[in-house]
Amino acid sequence: MLPLMITAIEDENDREFMERLYLQYHRLIYSEVRKLVQNEDEAEDLMQTVVEKLIHKVDLLRDLERRRLVNYVISSAKNTTQNFLRDKHPAARVWEEQEQLADPAPMPEEEILYREDLSGLSRAWRTLDEKTRYLLVARYILNKSGREIAEDLQMPPDNVRMALVRARRKAQQAMARVGARQ
Repeated sequence: MLPLMITAIEDENDREFMERLYLQYHRLIYSEVRKLVQNEDEAEDLMQTVVEKLIHKVDLLRDLERRRLVNYVISSAKNTTQNFLRDKHPAARVWEEQEQLADPAPMPEEEILYREDLSGLSRAWRTLDEKTRYLLVARYILNKSGREIAEDLQMPPDNVRMALVRARRKAQQAMARVGARQ
């Protein structure tokens, strides 16, 4: 059965495209959501949210070759689910859960590497711009959600994840530069 939001699309071409996309990939979307969410009701709600997000990107989706389209659908399902989990449990880091379940106690060499990373970050910290420092502190020290960070920075919530990726990348580059000088 098609989601109601697809049948409500006014443009007939867009509606037909989304119907085909949904019929072809709804199992894939549901599978990706269920990998991260065990509750069936939440999974169904998230599936609807993913479809809604895809509807807003119909022009982009039309132009993608099949392989990229599949990857886009998978990424949308994963990212939407991770955002939901992060908002539901702000202190949890979804992308680290698998590692934490596998081996909760760090190995001694991991602890040493972790301390070296912290030391390198503290040396590189003053070379980072204010926005980068704010993003890293807000997310990883204050455990703010993406929405809270978006409100603080007056930016769309969907842009926060990419801003955090860039902030981490800048921090790693700064650490490499500071480490190269020593």
